[in-house]
Amino acid sequence: MIEKQQFIVIGLGIFGATIARELTQLGHEVLGIDADELRVNRLADEITHAVIADVTDENALIELNAGNYDAAVVAIGRNVEAAMLATLQLQELGVTKVWTKALTNQHHRVLERLGATRIIAPEYEMGVRISQELNYPMVHDYLNLGKDYVVVEFHTTEDLIGKTIEKIIDDVDVAALVVKRNTEVHAHPGLDWEIRRGDRLVLGGWIDELRKLVKNL
Repeated sequence: MIEKQQFIVIGLGIFGATIARELTQLGHEVLGIDADELRVNRLADEITHAVIADVTDENALIELNAGNYDAAVVAIGRNVEAAMLATLQLQELGVTKVWTKALTNQHHRVLERLGATRIIAPEYEMGVRISQELNYPMVHDYLNLGKDYVVVEFHTTEDLIGKTIEKIIDDVDVAALVVKRNTEVHAHPGLDWEIRRGDRLVLGGWIDELRKLVKNL
């Protein structure tokens, strides 16, 4: 069972509000902050706490006891300065995990220097995922783990039905991580696992090897 945590989400636009709602539904305590009263009121009944505050005021986060929270997401939509100030202040208050949304490449570089735990570029990241799925129609999902090592989830095509995993990955250096069959998840399937119609195959490997595999499918 996942331990209940306390999260702050600063910026309650579509991106921030979605994160706040999902974390609340997962059973965590969430404090949502925005300077826009309408956004706060819209979310007030859906998360643990929603407050109107201007995070460019250095006292605002202190008064909200931000330092007592486990992690924070800075999801401010347009105000680059406010995002940077919030990131810096959260760290100074002792929040160990600060994830911040970057608006531009320059903003990304500044956030790196400020020491943000993770820098989020949702439009870029989603664009990469969509382009991969459009380029390879059998790819259902795609995750880049860095340095060209990726995890992909494949739909099984008619050509794969009845084949074993060993046959599918015979000439490439990739690992079979998971097979999803109906509602069941089978981790580390053996090479003798035979693919059925509707299976989804999750593979991990270097991107060049996975590209070779796709061309062979």
